[in-house]
Amino acid sequence: KICARILEIVSEKENQVTEILEVPTDKHRTLIGRGGETKRQLETQLSVSIDVPRQGDGKTGVKLTGSSENVAKAKEHLASLVKEQEGEALQVPRSLHHAVSNNGQIFRQLRSNHQVTVSHDGQSVPAKSSATRANGGALPLITDDEETTADAHSWKVESVGSTEEGDIAWVLRGPPEGIEKAKASINKAIEEARKNTTVGYLILPDPKTYRFVIGQGGSTVNTIRKHSGCRITVPRSDSQEEAIEVVGTADGVEQAKDLILAAVREGQVPREPRE
Repeated sequence: KICARILEIVSEKENQVTEILEVPTDKHRTLIGRGGETKRQLETQLSVSIDVPRQGDGKTGVKLTGSSENVAKAKEHLASLVKEQEGEALQVPRSLHHAVSNNGQIFRQLRSNHQVTVSHDGQSVPAKSSATRANGGALPLITDDEETTADAHSWKVESVGSTEEGDIAWVLRGPPEGIEKAKASINKAIEEARKNTTVGYLILPDPKTYRFVIGQGGSTVNTIRKHSGCRITVPRSDSQEEAIEVVGTADGVEQAKDLILAAVREGQVPREPRE
């Protein structure tokens, strides 16, 4: 048995190959990890020996040693791993950045559905409209019925987008197949943002009434979205003076506002006690 094992080891050594994978020096840490933990895990997983150049010598060649089959698989795997870290940039018009990001919701969806994260490569994010807050009464108060506080609200309508020109980079990082799906989702959101030309900010006097807009399990707000064709973002009830944001066509936004106010009025109607 000992002789057989020795012959097996000799055969493995004879069949070993060494190949070089060019990896930018700033990506070497991706292959090493803290205390070399990532490197050890990769060597075990891929059944190869990985020799990463010493930090600071400027060399980019990472040596992979093992059977020809394992080395080939390792090169493909490590190249994919490095590419994930490099990311792929997609240019989004700065004027549509907030409409496309949907208050950060699209970033959460991309991370959850496709394991893709988004950064902006150090670029500054466009300023958001100041109308999302009441700013101490800066928005006009509209009262349909002075005797009915349920109908008191502030409502402001603006054109979607900002006056900012140019693009902002959305750098996508994740598995290649996830990045392709993420790009498709973002491009679709850009097209929708171009069609939705109007945004309305609706502030109710009592944030606790926002629960009537949402409904049980989101049923009410989803119905309003469906009927108006608008994207509606309802703030948390503890967000003082935050506006309900409604994005869509000019007609759709007005329809959504009316449906929201109707839902609040209905929710405030005292229920008759059960007998």
